[in-house]
Amino acid sequence: MKRLLLTLVLVALTHAAMAVAQTVPLNKPPAPGTPTANLVLDAMLATARAASVNPSAAQSAQLNTNAAIQRYNVGDIAGARAAAIQALIEANRLPQTEIPVLRSTIPQTSYLQTGPFPIAGGSVAALDANAFLAQARGAVAACAQQHSPNTGAATQHLNNAAADEKAGRYQAVRVEAKAAVDLCAGAQQQINNQR
Repeated sequence: MKRLLLTLVLVALTHAAMAVAQTVPLNKPPAPGTPTANLVLDAMLATARAASVNPSAAQSAQLNTNAAIQRYNVGDIAGARAAAIQALIEANRLPQTEIPVLRSTIPQTSYLQTGPFPIAGGSVAALDANAFLAQARGAVAACAQQHSPNTGAATQHLNNAAADEKAGRYQAVRVEAKAAVDLCAGAQQQINNQR
């Protein structure tokens, strides 16, 4: 029983000594009065304050504070000043914080629903067929202007293409319009050469 009690007292004293060793500097702190001594004392205060706010910063600041005290006691004033400044920098370092993920306040589904951009002709195929039909009209007009013998056949293909376009058979429009353009290609070539 006495051994157990003695062991517990020794363990408690060891832990208390370790706790004191973590906060009390290894050497005697300098007396205030000189600028360097005041700087070292400020580093000690900043280190103690950082222990409650940012323990990781306080740990690295404690090392620099101890180095500043040792250098001051040895007589290395410049080294003590540099170590004290470094201790102040470490003690005042902001604790690391995680950057929060920003969440949008805008609802993901909008009440304003927009469809695809409306096409004037109704669809891409309709626009394409309309362009072929316009090209065929131009070719038939060139045939008529040049009094081509193919004007009648080209006009028939143009009328078929117009009927196919009204019926919505856009592939047939392309075939008929291309036939009309091919029949009047010679007449168009003559008009182009005149200009």
